[in-house]
Amino acid sequence: MVLAGCGSPGVRTAAYDRTASPPASAAQRRITVPGSFDDYTRQTGPEADRVVQTIRDAQAKQNAAYAAKMKIGVYQRRGNAQQRIAFLGLAAGDHPAIAQELRANPPSFEVDSALAAMPLSGPKDYPPGAFGGVLRCAAGAQGGAGCAWGDGSTLGVVAGSGTSADELAKATVALRKAAER
Repeated sequence: MVLAGCGSPGVRTAAYDRTASPPASAAQRRITVPGSFDDYTRQTGPEADRVVQTIRDAQAKQNAAYAAKMKIGVYQRRGNAQQRIAFLGLAAGDHPAIAQELRANPPSFEVDSALAAMPLSGPKDYPPGAFGGVLRCAAGAQGGAGCAWGDGSTLGVVAGSGTSADELAKATVALRKAAER
């Protein structure tokens, strides 16, 4: 999974062409990696550490500075080892270049770029929750789903296995509520 939106040239496809301007006064929030949210618990230990490092290494190939500041977590749904999700998040307060990019591009552009980097089809808009902005999710080409949100101050990506785009959208809103401050 690659978070192509921040730190890489804009990636656009016809399916991801909608744009909207960021709010003029988007509050600068930060992102944390919560221990749990909704029915999901953060995974720890050597296996989770390997997944996080693999994601960070892949992101470093795109932009090392962003990868170093990225918040990454791996979660498992309680009672269902088949439903796992990976979360990546960036906030404007993490680095001046991240702030500049998140404010320079419309949130939908950043969201579309992040989704275009994953093997997904048929992106759909969902209610983004209390923080506003844009939330889009799509089914994965090989099962699972991916979602991304952006609001001019934060960008988050969630990819999951064993879940539909609709289910992952609900989990993403819950994760965002727990992660954003």
